[in-house]
Amino acid sequence: MVMMMKLKHVDDISGGRKRFRRRWPKAVAHLFDVPCLDVYMVARDGAQLVAEHEDILVQFEKAVSLAKRKAAGQGKLSPREHWREAVKEAGELVKGIKGSLDEADKRDVLVESLQQARADPVLIKAVLDPSNESEFNPEPPVTMLDAKEMYRKERMNGAEGRNQKNWLDRVCRRIEVALGPLHKLPLVDLKREHARSLRDSMLATKKRDGSPLSPSSVRRELDMIRAMVSIAITEYDLHGKAHNCFDGLEISKKDGAPENEWDKRDPLPQEIILSMRERMKGKLREPTLGLIWRLLEGTGCRGAEVVGLRVEDVRIDGPYPHIRVMWHEERRVKTKVSIRSVPLVGGALEAAKAALKLAAGERMLFPRYSYEGGPDAVSQALMKHLRKFTKDKRYVVYSLRHNMKDLLVTAGVPERDEHRILGHSLGGVGNRVYGGDEAKLKAATEAMQAAIALAP
Repeated sequence: MVMMMKLKHVDDISGGRKRFRRRWPKAVAHLFDVPCLDVYMVARDGAQLVAEHEDILVQFEKAVSLAKRKAAGQGKLSPREHWREAVKEAGELVKGIKGSLDEADKRDVLVESLQQARADPVLIKAVLDPSNESEFNPEPPVTMLDAKEMYRKERMNGAEGRNQKNWLDRVCRRIEVALGPLHKLPLVDLKREHARSLRDSMLATKKRDGSPLSPSSVRRELDMIRAMVSIAITEYDLHGKAHNCFDGLEISKKDGAPENEWDKRDPLPQEIILSMRERMKGKLREPTLGLIWRLLEGTGCRGAEVVGLRVEDVRIDGPYPHIRVMWHEERRVKTKVSIRSVPLVGGALEAAKAALKLAAGERMLFPRYSYEGGPDAVSQALMKHLRKFTKDKRYVVYSLRHNMKDLLVTAGVPERDEHRILGHSLGGVGNRVYGGDEAKLKAATEAMQAAIALAP
């Protein structure tokens, strides 16, 4: 008895040959040059035909998946990455062809099918010449798009919140405005003139309010670009082939006064501090916001450092209650010196105790905000409350760190203890290394008590 089998999307054509024909889904059909995948099959019957059919279905689903990513604005590949993906896919396609053909014949048959289907030219090229190492057909060079993705992978893996990722995309858009598409900027071709052109373009960039980017903002963004290029040169083994044209680039604004990080934010005035303190102790839709504000005000910590606390990081027993700002999976701290113990005194200690009660049985101190964008959500929510009392853009949640800095300075706290509390560089080796943890915490607690005594 002969069993007839009908494979889906397979038609009979002349000479006993088979053709796979399947339309692209409507959602992504506009991204393809032809309305359907049309492939003339090598096998004619039996197990070989079934195996070839399964392989084509797999390739169809891969193509649709890639198109969906492209439609969503994700997964953009650099020329180098595109080529390597194509080589990998070509190898899988050739391997999937069954029969007694040698590899050269399999590649010829596959190229014919891909050309008929108007497949990706890079894929066709990879089937013809997978080595791509000839003098006239070299592998695509490493570009700024490769540098961006390497930076994202090496420096931003697990970054807390959306800000860092959005910042990288914004900085790269500035590169494209000044120098052109990232995938058309090979690192080996970058010259000093490119760096100067980008710097000048950034200094001339206008913000939404019409004011220009400040030199300090330009400096920070160029530092990121410099790091992108440096990491790419190292990770792609380009030393001696490419150099970092952004190294040592001066940032200056003609006739402009020197600017520093602290010039951009002001400490909150006493009346605003008192108004916010009262508001944060009142009835809030989300009570933990009030506790977070009180911890920020009473410790001088960064927002993500408080929002990312685990229950185990809060130590209220013992002679020196404190929070431990640590690196962990839910929160990466900014720098090594950011890892520290911050004393809990006065209102901050009360807020920490209240937060522990609310978080009973939880791992995170503020579980409602223990997701990637949590610190950003907290900042935005607190800013809405703060804007009830001031519209001045120099007054923001981060201003609380400036308030703590002023209190510590006014209280005559030694710079060493001030830096330990705020998580700044400690300078000399002696300050960084020597001394027991309890002695350091005792000194920091006494410093914090002196500072908090001066608070309004």
